[in-house]
Amino acid sequence: MEFKKVLKKATFLDPLNGFNQGGRECEIRTDPLTGRNTRILFFPARILPEPDLEILRKKDVGFCPFCTENIDKITPKFNPELFSKERYRVGEAVCFPNAFPYDENGAVTVMTEKHLVLIDEFTPEIIKDAVSCCVEFLVDVKEKQPEAVYQSINWNYLPIAGSSIVHPHLQITASSIPTNYYSDVLKTMQITNHNIFTDLVDSETAEDKRFISRGEYYSWMIAFAPEGVFDLMAVSHEYFEPCDLKGGRLEELVAGILKTINFIKSNNIISYNMSFFFLPGNNEFTPHMRICPRTNVPPLDTSEINYMKMLHNEPMSTMKPELVAEEIKKIWSAV
Repeated sequence: MEFKKVLKKATFLDPLNGFNQGGRECEIRTDPLTGRNTRILFFPARILPEPDLEILRKKDVGFCPFCTENIDKITPKFNPELFSKERYRVGEAVCFPNAFPYDENGAVTVMTEKHLVLIDEFTPEIIKDAVSCCVEFLVDVKEKQPEAVYQSINWNYLPIAGSSIVHPHLQITASSIPTNYYSDVLKTMQITNHNIFTDLVDSETAEDKRFISRGEYYSWMIAFAPEGVFDLMAVSHEYFEPCDLKGGRLEELVAGILKTINFIKSNNIISYNMSFFFLPGNNEFTPHMRICPRTNVPPLDTSEINYMKMLHNEPMSTMKPELVAEEIKKIWSAV
């Protein structure tokens, strides 16, 4: 597998150097799974200020449909012709239809009864129960709707990451139509004679610049061409379906998620997006997860998503993936 990158340099007369000849470099990298480009900007390292959690608490007022006293009264129930339960429950986690779905099978899993869970307050039990609840929904989808093979478990944590409700929840989709991400990966799969996921793990392991750890079930790495500030990936060592996401496979995944969000917090970032991708029935598509932190850029609280990501579909990052990997490896085995 080739890790394609092109070094670019813009030249100009630099006012910081007496208007002598100067310039700045950046890299354009190609994601080996999707074929999409990411731009790495070599900005001076900037330590983000600690987030003001009191502001978050003050904004978090008003009615919450996901709180215990409301959830059974106003959230939808599943269609009994398609699903075995009106709502799924595992521990404190509750899964029910998304009232504003993105597709024919959209569901929400409220992760815990606690309304506001800060980034360092998630426990293995909260995440395991929530993911298990999502899996029960996906198992029923496969039973009655076998054409809905593009399945994913997703997490928008806090408003910066696109969450409209602070109460922590996962979103699950199962569709007969692929998202652009699936389409891009499947296109790459069609033009190669090898399993691209095995190639990715082998290549990252050999290069050892972004590789973090090989567990029993997953290989963990920082993506070569990140989709955001940085992009942590967990790639399964083998094909499996959502019903198999249990036992040691689930425990290792949850442990890695917790290590990652603790690392995100150590960088004074408190929000992130996560997606876990499945494609039941396609043995060449290896289940994998991506987590990207989300932040606004000080001092103007500027969104990290501008025209380049929004309209050109090219993410930008000011954190070099290789440096992120070095830092996260320091805490990976210690946590």
